[in-house]
Amino acid sequence: MSKTSKTSYAVLGMLSIAPMSGYDIRQTMKESTSNFWSESDGQLYPALASLHKQGLISCKMEKNENEREKKIYSITAKGMALLTQWLTRAAETQSVRSEILLKLFFGANVSPDVSREHIQMHCYQTKSMLAQLAASKKQLQHEHKDSPHLPYWLMSIDYGMQIAEAKLAWCDGVIEKLNKMKSERK
Repeated sequence: MSKTSKTSYAVLGMLSIAPMSGYDIRQTMKESTSNFWSESDGQLYPALASLHKQGLISCKMEKNENEREKKIYSITAKGMALLTQWLTRAAETQSVRSEILLKLFFGANVSPDVSREHIQMHCYQTKSMLAQLAASKKQLQHEHKDSPHLPYWLMSIDYGMQIAEAKLAWCDGVIEKLNKMKSERK
């Protein structure tokens, strides 16, 4: 395989946990990795087709409780070898794209009130994400207490929680500075 996308590695990783349908993969990612990694349907389903074509995953049809058929994917030995190889390589540096920071960077072009509203919304969203991470952590600890994956999942969640807490502290400081800027303008 010449070049494998990160989406393919994310799919292989999910299938290393358990066989899943495309929908199950998407839901599992939403509940577990969304604070640091997500995939759209437009990325996920083409990756599944490509991985299947390359023999990295297998696919079988199963009927669910509603008697509807769905595709269940499993990682193959070849797919597991590729995943393991990728896991042993150093991670590439990721570029950060943050619209909130981009808007703040150009904030001198609008009233401090506008920037403060953006930061307050960012703070609200971050608090919501922190609560979701805490709930996920509790659920994982309860439902997967014997899983060998659990310590790694919790480390990933703790990373997200600590980043969220740092963002909240940053928001408080920025709001304080914006309030001060507004009062100095008067």
